[in-house]
Order: sequence, then C-alpha cells, then structure tokens
Amino acid sequence: MRKSAPAFFVLALSAAMILPLRGSQEAVAESVGKAELQKMYMDYLTEEGYKPEIDEDGDVRFKREGRNYFIQVDDKDLEFFRLVFPNFWPIESEEERTQVLAAADVSNAKSKVAKVYTVRDNIWASIEIFVAKPEHFKDVFKRSISALENGVANFVNKMRE
Repeated sequence: MRKSAPAFFVLALSAAMILPLRGSQEAVAESVGKAELQKMYMDYLTEEGYKPEIDEDGDVRFKREGRNYFIQVDDKDLEFFRLVFPNFWPIESEEERTQVLAAADVSNAKSKVAKVYTVRDNIWASIEIFVAKPEHFKDVFKRSISALENGVANFVNKMRE
C-alpha cells in the first residue's frame, strides 16, 4: 500500500505560491517610498487649490478655511490613509476633560468614519481608512474632509449644550 504525501505536497505548493506574492508586495512597498507619497499628496492638494507643505515629521500639512490639517505619510502601510485635524479644542481643566471625553464619545457614535480623541491637553479629529492603492485616497478625499468636519461639528455641538 502506497503512502500518499499530498499534505506535504500541498504545503510545499502553497509556500511556493505564497512566497513570490509576498515578495512582490514588498517590492511594491519598497518602490513607493515616503518621498513618492509626499509628492502624490502634495500634487493632489496643489491641484485642489491648497498650498501644502511638508512638516517636520514628514507629513503633508495644509490649510482649509483657516484650519490646519495634515495627511500622515505612512510608507510602512501603503493601504492606510489618515487625514488629521489637530489641536482644535484645548482642554483647560480637569472638569472640562470629563465633558470633552463625553462629547468625543457622542461624536464618535454619531459620525461616520471620523474619530475625535484627546492628545495630551488638546482634542484632535481624524479620518482613518484603508484604500486599495495609495493613489485611491483621491477618490475619497473630499468626502473624508466633509466627514471630518461633521465629526468636529458633532463634538463642538455637544460641548456647547
């Protein structure tokens, strides 16, 4: 009676098929570096009428209606897109911190995609999504800005109640 070795064969075949795919993904990741992501974000924002610049962290900063925003440049995770509105509400006391946390919770529950959270003694908001390819951020940028502004408005409205 012949012992079959399909389990070994399947395992070896699976590894042979997966390893080249993994290598090609790493090659793509290496071909799109931080400078390429920065340029892609800068070019898009410039086309949209913004005046972007690269900040000290390497992220792409821009202003919209007098507000400062930035796109985090993450060349380690090309499918991750993060748009941030930092420092829009200072926390001026421990009593206010309690109110801020409740307002952030309400905003996060009501808002699509937007996150409102504390960073030390300030409130930040962000949109954090996955895109199939880095350049696909362009397809969702305008809606992301709108969703971010909605999340901030939900937070501010709760704080002013």
